[in-house]
Amino acid sequence: MALRAAALAFLLALCPVPDLLAATWVYTANEGDGTVSVIDADAGKKRATIRGLRAPHNIHLGPDGMLYVTDGPANQAIKIDPDKLRIVARWEVGRGPAHIFMTPDQRFIANTNTESGDVTITDASTLQPLTTIPVGKSPHGLAISPDGKFAYVANLSSKDLAVVDLKERKLAAAIPLDDAAVQAWVDPQGKFVYVTGLNSGQVFKIDTATRKMVARLPVGKLPAQLGVTPDGKYLISCDQESAQLSIYDAATDKLVKQLPLGTWTHGISFSPDSKYAFVTNTKSDDVSV
Repeated sequence: MALRAAALAFLLALCPVPDLLAATWVYTANEGDGTVSVIDADAGKKRATIRGLRAPHNIHLGPDGMLYVTDGPANQAIKIDPDKLRIVARWEVGRGPAHIFMTPDQRFIANTNTESGDVTITDASTLQPLTTIPVGKSPHGLAISPDGKFAYVANLSSKDLAVVDLKERKLAAAIPLDDAAVQAWVDPQGKFVYVTGLNSGQVFKIDTATRKMVARLPVGKLPAQLGVTPDGKYLISCDQESAQLSIYDAATDKLVKQLPLGTWTHGISFSPDSKYAFVTNTKSDDVSV
């Protein structure tokens, strides 16, 4: 099944919402025109556009049902009510905010700040920043462990994976990768964290218990975001320059398929039943399913 949702600007991230009013909604952050698109994935149509942002870089559906967005040029994080389709709050974070994530217990919101080289931890109830943690050079991607204890930060320029202890609110480790780390994703069991290596065309598999690299998985050129399906069966990398998805069996680390897709595949998210992946294509300005 392939779906193209036309007239979307510069797409960087997406997030599906299951069974909301008998539809699957996909939200995309459109960095090029300062909007968030609301797409009915079942009908294959864009239903609404949320405005009032400068250049939204990443979007996350929190466990509280709210949308959280980073707005890079504004140095802000933004909260959006997906039912009312409007911005309900903004707050200042670091310089050049990139990725954002809410902890599973809904207590904290973490975001990376690429230009200031740190992570902002915000109280989710008050939206007041609590602390700023230096993590490395050019932090970009962000993932939080299923138990909410650790944040994993992909650093582009220091070429490592930073591990942040969210309880102690401090840097716990920096795992060298020898490549520009773009994005991180923790598997549903919390046993492994996967990181895309931009220049080497690899995904690095890290054991979260030992914090050691246990595998290097070759993918296509300039991989950006990646993800593990909710059922934990497949790891999928968005290979931008190769315009494809690299699909791995997560249990065996064996390549299953490389699937040609849109132009400059970038962001990925999954339906809760793991049957579908939603992929943003930044140069063709559309979404593939």
